[in-house]
Amino acid sequence: MPRKKRDRAPGIHHVVVGAAGPISYYRDEVDRMGWTRRVVRTLARYDWTCVILCQLTTHVHALLDIPDESLPDGMRDLTAGYTREFNARHDRFGYLVRDRYWSTRIKTNEHLLATFRYIARNPLGAGLSARPEDWYWSSFATSCRLAGTFPFVDATLVLSQFGSSPAAATAALRDFVGRA
Repeated sequence: MPRKKRDRAPGIHHVVVGAAGPISYYRDEVDRMGWTRRVVRTLARYDWTCVILCQLTTHVHALLDIPDESLPDGMRDLTAGYTREFNARHDRFGYLVRDRYWSTRIKTNEHLLATFRYIARNPLGAGLSARPEDWYWSSFATSCRLAGTFPFVDATLVLSQFGSSPAAATAALRDFVGRA
């Protein structure tokens, strides 16, 4: 049976990439930084905007605003390049990702907010941090102006749902994401 065709339509896409089998997608901070550099290059090359990014241990989530039909090409470049770099660095070969990346297009503001919240809270569910803003490898703290770790991330679309004052919007977003 052939695979389902990709949704290539422009828009905001929730994208997930995960490791094949019981291995880590990131073994250390060097891997995480290498992947982050590749994301930045991919954003620039394809004119994408990253709304939120969260690197866990075995997988990564991102909300990407894609202006055209370039999502498959950009994700191929990102994941294939990272796999080659990871394999060379860790003296391994073969597949690193379990399958093609997974994605779904965001179609409503409610879906946007729920997905942003889900991604920001992922480190809690994985036992990696006690609060969403504490996980260093998530851009949530940058979006809330608590850190500058991910300066390439632009959560304006999400923050605009919480009011026009930057301070009030940021506080409301932290409250929205922080609620159990």
